[in-house]
Amino acid sequence: MEITRVEIGLLPISLIIAAYNEQAFIETTIASILESGFPCEVIVVDDGSTDLTPKILEKFGGKIKVITHPTNRGKGAAMASGLKEATGEIVIFCDAHLLGLKQHHLLSLVLPLIYGSARAVLGVDVPEEISPSLVGVAPFLILTGQRAYYRADVLPLADEMEDLGYGVETFLFTKFPRDRTAVVLLPGLVHLAKQDTSSFAAATVGYLRESLEVLETLARIQGVVPKELTELRQKISALLAKYMGTRESNSK
Repeated sequence: MEITRVEIGLLPISLIIAAYNEQAFIETTIASILESGFPCEVIVVDDGSTDLTPKILEKFGGKIKVITHPTNRGKGAAMASGLKEATGEIVIFCDAHLLGLKQHHLLSLVLPLIYGSARAVLGVDVPEEISPSLVGVAPFLILTGQRAYYRADVLPLADEMEDLGYGVETFLFTKFPRDRTAVVLLPGLVHLAKQDTSSFAAATVGYLRESLEVLETLARIQGVVPKELTELRQKISALLAKYMGTRESNSK
């Protein structure tokens, strides 16, 4: 059987990773990207990590660009910081805790932009038999951390992204028409859950914070901030403060 070689032309690409206390798998994720041979600028935003994440990032030297937030500002702020420093015409956002990331996954994220009509691409690590059309009936797919855009389309949104926390992906989903949003499957990619990368207590608090920030973003998009959300924010903030205080006491 004769093999035909196909040449694919790519625009300059920047890959942005928002990282907060990702010591468990950040090295694996970055190494996978670099070893894949995929041509891109790699930007990692250390969002005020208090674990070994900064030390791990130092290992890569000039192979990656590191942006450091002195304090934790949230996922939206980290993505915005990376976006403002990116030089590529296309930007890919990836989570910091991925296993099995290959070149073909990254190609899948950018090809609908370059060779199709998409202005936004969402990558989901679900079985191949799941239809991409499910994005219309399964809203949870819009929360994926693996996504790609033309930098010129998202850069004007950077300032709004900064205070959205985990609601940033929901916000971005609303900014692009459905018929210009492509969904690609990323078979073989494993997105680790919070309970796989941190303690049970930290994972629980993380999910509470994430859920609240997504709800707040949805409320903001609709132009309302219900009283219940405000009260819930106060309770979650108190829980986060209590957890952080406990963790600091235990570490002394």
